[in-house]
Amino acid sequence: MVLISDAFAMHVSSNCILVGHGDQAVLYSSNAKVEMPVRLREGKVRGFEWSSLNQSQRLLLLYSENEYSLIICTSICDKDQFQLIYEGETKDWINAAMFFEENATDKTRFVLHTSHSALLYLEFNITSSEDCKVLELARCTDSSILYYTRLHGNCYNKLAIISGNAFGELLLWQTQFPIESECNSIMKTYPLLLRLQAHNGVIHSIDFDLESQLLVTTSDDRSVKFWNIKKSADWTTAELKPMYSCFGHGSRVMCVIIFKVGEQTFVATGGEDSYVCIWSTAGELLLKRRQHFGAPIWRLGFSEDAHTLYSTSSTGNLVGQNLKEIFNRDRNRPTMLSSVGDANEFPRNIKFLNDDTIVGLSSSNRLYYTRILPDSPNDNNWLLVNDFPSYKRTVLEVFDGLIATCGHRRITIHRYNALTNKFENLFDGIRMKGTIRSFQFLSRDQYLVSDNLGYCLLLKTHELCIDSHIALFNDREPWITAALLVSEHYLLLGNRKGHVMLYHRSLGNDFVLKDTIKFLHGKMGANFFKLMNVNKDYANVMSGGHEAFLKYLHIGFTDCTLTVRQRESVPLAWVEAAPSEDLVLGFNDNHIVAWSRQHDVLLQVECGGGNRCWDYRLGSNLLSIAYVKQKRVLFHSSPLYSAVAVSRIKDIQNNTWHTRNCNTIRLLTPKSQADPFILSAGDDNIIKVTKIINDSLFQCAELHSHISTVRCLQAHLCKSENDSSSWLIFSVGGRSQLCISQLNIDISNKCYITELCTHTLQNLTPSKTSTIEARLMAIDIAPHSTEGYFSIYVAGADGKISHYIWNCKNPSHLDFKTFVDIKRCPLTVQWIGNKGLLLITTTNGEIYGFDQTLQTICVQLQLHVTGVNTIDIYVERHILHILSGGDDENIKYTVLNLDSKRVEYKTEFLGLHNAQVNALSIHCRTKETNEESEMFAYTCSIDRQIYRINLKTRQYSRVGYTCIADVKGMLIDECQRMYFYGCGLQTICRQ
Repeated sequence: MVLISDAFAMHVSSNCILVGHGDQAVLYSSNAKVEMPVRLREGKVRGFEWSSLNQSQRLLLLYSENEYSLIICTSICDKDQFQLIYEGETKDWINAAMFFEENATDKTRFVLHTSHSALLYLEFNITSSEDCKVLELARCTDSSILYYTRLHGNCYNKLAIISGNAFGELLLWQTQFPIESECNSIMKTYPLLLRLQAHNGVIHSIDFDLESQLLVTTSDDRSVKFWNIKKSADWTTAELKPMYSCFGHGSRVMCVIIFKVGEQTFVATGGEDSYVCIWSTAGELLLKRRQHFGAPIWRLGFSEDAHTLYSTSSTGNLVGQNLKEIFNRDRNRPTMLSSVGDANEFPRNIKFLNDDTIVGLSSSNRLYYTRILPDSPNDNNWLLVNDFPSYKRTVLEVFDGLIATCGHRRITIHRYNALTNKFENLFDGIRMKGTIRSFQFLSRDQYLVSDNLGYCLLLKTHELCIDSHIALFNDREPWITAALLVSEHYLLLGNRKGHVMLYHRSLGNDFVLKDTIKFLHGKMGANFFKLMNVNKDYANVMSGGHEAFLKYLHIGFTDCTLTVRQRESVPLAWVEAAPSEDLVLGFNDNHIVAWSRQHDVLLQVECGGGNRCWDYRLGSNLLSIAYVKQKRVLFHSSPLYSAVAVSRIKDIQNNTWHTRNCNTIRLLTPKSQADPFILSAGDDNIIKVTKIINDSLFQCAELHSHISTVRCLQAHLCKSENDSSSWLIFSVGGRSQLCISQLNIDISNKCYITELCTHTLQNLTPSKTSTIEARLMAIDIAPHSTEGYFSIYVAGADGKISHYIWNCKNPSHLDFKTFVDIKRCPLTVQWIGNKGLLLITTTNGEIYGFDQTLQTICVQLQLHVTGVNTIDIYVERHILHILSGGDDENIKYTVLNLDSKRVEYKTEFLGLHNAQVNALSIHCRTKETNEESEMFAYTCSIDRQIYRINLKTRQYSRVGYTCIADVKGMLIDECQRMYFYGCGLQTICRQ
């Protein structure tokens, strides 16, 4: 079973981490990953509390919205065994819980605080099977809705309750001096001790440390507020004074913790913007780092032993971030190196020669070098390279110990000897016609040089012999920004104009332009090309530039073609380099950022704005960065993956699912495989290809062709052979966008996606009220008998159903045929191929059946009072079985005769759900003793309940529930797994 859902609960201790993944409670330790023996009936896990019973036993209290469970943990030979001993329910939402150490033998006492300022004081006898005994029901005189509560105290009679409500108020009361109550009554009322206007929105989290006299709150208003808190023996005279209002988050701040490292106290906050911020007690922002790939962060926890900050998110992921380097402020801060040369001299360009040596070209056109000492980087000295030719330089490039400097017409090559610190002059002479603007090392012996006049040469050996002339575009800034020698005969170039060009070596040895992609990376051009793979037929190349995308290029050797196969969105303003397949380097605002596909942001170094001059060096796990800021060179070195690797904790949840609602999924099963691939799309504008392996989800590919929400997609299997399977993917969504792509899965389950085309569908009937960029709600396709041709039916939110013809051999052309206006918003489109019928459901509860040309309405039925959100069909000869669910919380079953177009039977199932029905599926099976098939339906709604209906007998039963919030739909695969999707993904084995 796979569950990707909100992780609202987390508890970090010295030897384990407890996390609530939806309705599952999972314990992560150095030994194993253990699922707690409890399945809360409907709610998601919201919190944990531990209590020590004896040396070998602990008691775990686990609670959800209005349910709680008690579990005994017994340690035997370093192994923990868990036993569920009690489950209970409350009538109100549980905000917080706490055990008391005043427990008698075999009895434990604890409190549950609910969202309307009610406190349940309970006692449970561990040795009996009796219910929890209510010792007291306490209430506060204020009963506003509370969103977060912190409890403090060692005994019930002095328990302090600090809460935040929806109005931004901070409330404090204590169970010490009750207001008059009935004698012997368990119900008592306590006065509100403090009411303070703290925020301009809902208070989402509170934490405090009385030793540091610090209390911190976070809210909807995006602020983190620091308060000075003082209390005497009890809380009746407690004082709370504001200190700072801090702003580091771009959206709601959902969680906060105060933690200590040695004698120092720090504050950590997490928000819906997917950022974790670390603050000093003075309100100084020490670190801001993106985690969870854009998903909202719900909880934080800190392990003092490992100096690790843990966070959970809406995708259920658990991320550990080692903060050792953060606490060592001096070591973490970039080191300013000594000045270069004379008083008025400064470095204009710098490059790494090796791991610890930097070479710099100064404003006086002199070349310096310095060695960085690991233990004392401040003690560096810049040394002048002797006998360095004096002329005005425009370029400095370094590769494998070779240093190239260029200026007007002139090129100089030096070789550095790390053992002797000597610079040998290999070449100094004129090779170009104008001022050289670009020098590219294609290899140690091949170089590409271009100047401001558009003159470009391929040079070889240290004598810089001319190997080939290359003709460039006649542009204002024609020089090359990136170059890659793909093979001996193919050269890939990117110029300052933004064009990417493929050259092929002719018989005369010159490189001839064969294909061009214009403005691939905008006006600044490509910053790098990285060869991903190459064989005798083709090569795949990754490129990046001054935009938040990586582009994947395909070079066909047989026909000398250059095409863009795919693009990948990255959380950077622009990309500068990709040292490895996982790591990408670039800039965000005034930071150099190292981003990982596996771990999100690994490192960010504040480098200032303006014209940046920088370089990097990547060792086995050490990233060194040097950059120029205010005419000085700064150096920063940091381990990358050790900051996120947590060796003590095994099998940490790390799913790569959608960070926002998933709107649609399809199951793709390659030939000779039982487990399908999941093709999904959602509100994060991304189409994902994932696969379930050993109850974990692994991402295989991503598609970033949409610029707005993806509402619907369809997949058509166009080829399935022994070595691979291929699908065409048709997807629609916001901004009137229709995208068509091709997915190939080879025999090793590796996925390749090619973006074939993107079309913005124009408004068919001009109107003052309608816009061109109407949202596209649904799509389905009908393959033609002619291979490669398809009818595409697209439903727009403006009520228009459009018919297009598309040919995969000419993907950029979309032939519009006709449209029909049904005057209301369509919700689903479904093509029945063997009957030539297009079914359309609408927001007013109707279903239409059109012929292939949209000219004739074959069927028109009123199924629901309001919108038909979901529909599934089953065709049995000339009989069409229709199962539908809608906003009216109703499920309708309709049997339609397709020959006579008459309804033969219809019924409804009222009262199964108490919210709109968004998910259902028809499942048929043939009995072993009878040829007559059984037909079942599975339904689910926003209430998360799952029902099974026998459509033959009309009997139904509740078979479970899903913890996926805002469920959008469901599917059943051939292995009898049920897939529920929406705010997450859950698979359940159908019993």
